[in-house]
Amino acid sequence: MKYGLRCLVAVQALAWAQQPVINPNGVVNAASYTTGIGDLSRNPAPQTGGGPALMEGSLASIFGVNLATGTLAAQTPLPRQLLGTSVSVNGIAAPLLFVSPNQINFQVPSGTDTTSGASSAAGVVVSTAAGQSAPYPLGMADSPGIFTRDSSGCGRGAVLNVAADGGVSVNSPANSAAPDAFVSIYGTGNGFVNNAPPDGAAAPADPLATSPGGEGPLFDFAAGGDEGRSFWVGRAPGLVGVDQFNFLLPATVRQGCAVPLQILNDNLSPPVTISIAKGGGACSDPPAQGYGEILWEKRTTFGENFSTTSAETLTVSLQSSPGREAPAPINYTEGGVIPGSYTYFGPACVIPGYKSLDAGSISAQGPGIAPVATRRSPLTGGTVVNIQPEGGFTLAAQTQSSQAAGMTVYQADLPEGTIKAGSFTVSASGGADVGAFQSTVQIGAPIQVVTALASRVLHNSDPPLQIQWTGGDANSWVTVRLVGHFGGHDYSPSAWAARASDGQIAIQGATNGPGFGILGPAELVIEVTPDPSQVSLITAPNLSLGGRAQWKYSYYFEGVLVEQ
Repeated sequence: MKYGLRCLVAVQALAWAQQPVINPNGVVNAASYTTGIGDLSRNPAPQTGGGPALMEGSLASIFGVNLATGTLAAQTPLPRQLLGTSVSVNGIAAPLLFVSPNQINFQVPSGTDTTSGASSAAGVVVSTAAGQSAPYPLGMADSPGIFTRDSSGCGRGAVLNVAADGGVSVNSPANSAAPDAFVSIYGTGNGFVNNAPPDGAAAPADPLATSPGGEGPLFDFAAGGDEGRSFWVGRAPGLVGVDQFNFLLPATVRQGCAVPLQILNDNLSPPVTISIAKGGGACSDPPAQGYGEILWEKRTTFGENFSTTSAETLTVSLQSSPGREAPAPINYTEGGVIPGSYTYFGPACVIPGYKSLDAGSISAQGPGIAPVATRRSPLTGGTVVNIQPEGGFTLAAQTQSSQAAGMTVYQADLPEGTIKAGSFTVSASGGADVGAFQSTVQIGAPIQVVTALASRVLHNSDPPLQIQWTGGDANSWVTVRLVGHFGGHDYSPSAWAARASDGQIAIQGATNGPGFGILGPAELVIEVTPDPSQVSLITAPNLSLGGRAQWKYSYYFEGVLVEQ
């Protein structure tokens, strides 16, 4: 009897061990191998609870154990079961491209509500003869992915050069795309298309399955003059779940053998690389240029529960990349409105030629404080795309995006009360890339915001809101902006500007226009910065583009709600 019970327990344990298990962060975009969730730059810790965001009709991959009893690839039209393995997304059976014990490639079925909590069966479930996996929850922040030549998710993109006669060839360092010529880029996860084929079937060639969206490319983490024009976007004819992006490269696009390329939709894809050279043919990289930025910042946050916290930091950013240019200074207009911006965050890839410069040890000193040493920290922040009044995009400055993996900055947390009006100095001993230098800034006076703003409700039809403050000086500016957080990006529709000595600024929505340009929860951010004429310049041996040192007082008011 005891022997029989032991056998039964052993059989049950074996059956349990054979059940499919999906790895943490194990459901990903099949091109980029990223989850597409939210804001990895601001929160670099692994995210296991949010789940991936899957676009219907796109291709996705599952990684885990006991996912299938063998390895098999399918032919079109794709089946819903291979080797006894099936996948459901929120209860809907998915077409399968490939199964193996540790990986499944599938197409997200159409009609799937891919937002989390959509049904009692919400999530991705793998079923085999041994049982079912636990449901893998879905998230809401999606982004497209670009296929890569080596199927790694990073590196050289799956890109074809398109000749004037319509002929195509694979983009490579020996066969570059020419500025002002067409390329075709292949990815997945772009979203809805008109004339969509049935699930599991190849996209048609006539009529085409065309995307109604406004997709665009970014090259070298930049838009504006470097933004390509969309010619056609849709499902690649003859393929299942693959998106094709046909773009005209701008004449001003940066050339080189590994130019970062991203697809900009609601969010921004991880960067891959493309070769670009005048006239096509073999590529060559422009010289690497280094640029430095020093920022002294005091940030005060006013919480929804009327709590107040404060942090003071010094950040020294010394970055280099091929063909980098020094950013133009921001121009303020008294009583004017500054263009809004999108800031995109997300997964990173190593980009050849992009590096953070070594300047040895760096320390800081100011009135009443002993020298403070900095430490090397990951570069954070995203790719900032500014919105022009006519609705186009541009970059006020080329941003060294944290989507270039491995980038760092020098940073120090300063004692409370450090940043105030006075003279502050940064000293670098000199290192492998940048020689010794010193930079001194004259920080201006802070302001004290008088108007209660935390947890405020704003309406487009309200009279102008007068925001008042005391303090500040004539050589600094105050900007006010609303910021909404949308998973993989932040959106700031516009900003209002006034001199700090004015003591007030009016902001207002518009009932017959875009209003505040944002609805729902938001932060109201007030910043005090020096006039561009007062910004100190950085000069250092081997820092080819020099740099600038400046300061900022930031005031964040949380819990703001924007309504019609």
